[in-house]
Amino acid sequence: MTVRIRGSFARRLVRTLGAIQMAALVGGACLLLWPFLVSVESVWAQWSGGRELAAAKRPAPETIIKSKPRPSGPSAPRRGAVLGRFEVPRLSLNYVLLHGTDNRTLDKSIGHVEGTGTIGTVGNIGIAGHRNTHFRKLEWIRRDDEVILTSPAGEQFRYRVEWGRLFDPDDMEVLDAAHGPAVTLVTCFPFEYVGSAPLRYIVRALPDGETRARLQSRQTAGPDKQAGE
Repeated sequence: MTVRIRGSFARRLVRTLGAIQMAALVGGACLLLWPFLVSVESVWAQWSGGRELAAAKRPAPETIIKSKPRPSGPSAPRRGAVLGRFEVPRLSLNYVLLHGTDNRTLDKSIGHVEGTGTIGTVGNIGIAGHRNTHFRKLEWIRRDDEVILTSPAGEQFRYRVEWGRLFDPDDMEVLDAAHGPAVTLVTCFPFEYVGSAPLRYIVRALPDGETRARLQSRQTAGPDKQAGE
């Protein structure tokens, strides 16, 4: 005997069975997806946690030289401005020289110590760099190595390394203008030290005969002559 269900009851029964079927499909899909979602969450936790641990272990950036207050006025270069080029040919060091010794500048290249001499003047030109990046090879610099500074106009000034010595971080008398004309390179020491290095490695270079004569002639001519070339 065949039982036929007609009318509104039949329609409600069909809808109910359809809803039960859909719920069963969704539930099954959730059961299948649940292990995958747990795995994804675990992978994300491992990745993000690893980044946090790495950031916690990462040493704070070293401060080679405490930055001085920026001079005011339209002629004062902004930090990070390109002042020229620095080279030590024997060590294959060749970098643009940026203005300033803040960490953001020194992450990009070597930096000109604010308040010291500039390229083409008789001053004591201070240049700083990190021991584990741009000044890594400074460990192997030696007496009589050539140091070349090139101005934005393309004029070159040549110096020869005179000595390399260790100083306390606060003993920065080596950057005084009275030691000019000279180039004074500064980085942290020891080179392989883990953490904030306790000493500063200072390299002093003096101008060769031709460069010294040019600088002295400019000093005699006055500041306008130095600034104009």
